[in-house]
Amino acid sequence: MKLKIKHLKFKNSSGIFLLEVLIALGVFVMATGAAIALFFGGQTISVDGLNSQKALDYGQEGLEAARSLRDSDWSLLTTGQHGLILFDDNTWHFTTTTSSDSRGIFTRTIVITELDENTRQASTTISWQIDPTRPQSINLTTILTNWRGPLSGGCTETPAFGDWAHPQLLGQKDLDPSVNGSDVVVQWPYAYVSGKSSTSSKHDIFVFDVSNPASITLVKSLDIGSGGIEDLYVSGNYLYAASPNDNKELIIFNNVSTPASMSEVGSYNLTGSSDALAVFAFGSTTVIGRTESASNELVFLNVANPNIPTIILQTSTGGDIEDFYANGTTLYLVSQQSDPDIWWYDISNPLTPVFINNYDIPGTTEDVSIYLQNKNGQANLIAGNENNNEVRTVGTYSSTTGDFYLRDILPIGGDVLDVICAKGDIDLYFLATANSNQEVVIVNGNNPDSLSVHGTFNLSNIATGIDFYNNRVYVAVRSNDSLKILGPGP
Repeated sequence: MKLKIKHLKFKNSSGIFLLEVLIALGVFVMATGAAIALFFGGQTISVDGLNSQKALDYGQEGLEAARSLRDSDWSLLTTGQHGLILFDDNTWHFTTTTSSDSRGIFTRTIVITELDENTRQASTTISWQIDPTRPQSINLTTILTNWRGPLSGGCTETPAFGDWAHPQLLGQKDLDPSVNGSDVVVQWPYAYVSGKSSTSSKHDIFVFDVSNPASITLVKSLDIGSGGIEDLYVSGNYLYAASPNDNKELIIFNNVSTPASMSEVGSYNLTGSSDALAVFAFGSTTVIGRTESASNELVFLNVANPNIPTIILQTSTGGDIEDFYANGTTLYLVSQQSDPDIWWYDISNPLTPVFINNYDIPGTTEDVSIYLQNKNGQANLIAGNENNNEVRTVGTYSSTTGDFYLRDILPIGGDVLDVICAKGDIDLYFLATANSNQEVVIVNGNNPDSLSVHGTFNLSNIATGIDFYNNRVYVAVRSNDSLKILGPGP
């Protein structure tokens, strides 16, 4: 059977034209709608990414403000939910009328929670909403300790855990050729590494983003001129540097929390040509240690105005001052080549430091590094030396009367150039040493009367500085391959 197909003939051709127009218009509307959706969808993704970065910066600023309050006065870090306000004198305070603060589309809330008498958790939440159906937020948290408390300071805020008996290399980064690393300090997620070079045009301070140790990126580097930098310390939004530069032994950098815009904002030229070896900051005071050729190896400066530091007090100890540490009301320092090895000052009023006493560690020691460990309610000083190549623990019955005593000695096999302590299941001391086979030495300090080596790591050259954060060890090395990041074994 065949089908017959009839050929239809429209009597009105205008109907065909109208149908074609309608079809074309429908296709155009659908295509245009898709293009508009794609365009504005892409715009939404772009705006979301930009807003997320702004929220992250806003949150990090909140944590820095909490640290600033902690550094200013522990009692200001009150528990509860807070907003923040920046006063005209550039100091942060919690708001008294609201429990949050805002900037543009963002709302920021700071929550302070007490963990123990000298430890509090600071958490900042940033929330925003540009689409009624999509509220968004981020949360950042850090742990803060009362470094000014009578039994505060000492081992780091973040604990050590995992197999530190077998540390492993997580990442490394080179500085400029011919620049040797001299020190490292970490303010997450950045590591600040100082260097020294025989060429004055080389950069001396380097800032790295170390959030991913396997892919460390350079954020900023600066040239301070001749001499390089020996030692670093971060306090608030400032980085303080001790330099051999004869025109500025103290150098101050600002914008530490946003290092891409970090710059040198102040310096001080001390009398004579003696190098600056060590630096520390507390409150609005900075202290510099110099070589023994200086008339005064110990210099306290008022840095309330970082553009124009002024001298508060300067005095002699009779030896190189290589390192400092403070536990809030007391500043400790080690003086090399003088009979008293440890000196301490009352800094309860940072602008009027008062000498308390000094202590001569038994034996012939040239001490170059110091740190503090609080164990079972007692403060113990950890002192590293050169020549004897040892680390020693010194107990403190009373720092006000000078009732100190030697607790233990552990041979290391090389100069102990820097030391830091971290709490955990056991207290660990991380040492930067000149031992050519184990430049990083990890000491079990759980019993300060019986120290033992817990682990070691061999580097390419002398370890000159060390810091610890987030269960990672950051090491400055005396080579252009100057930053190493270590973690616990797998």
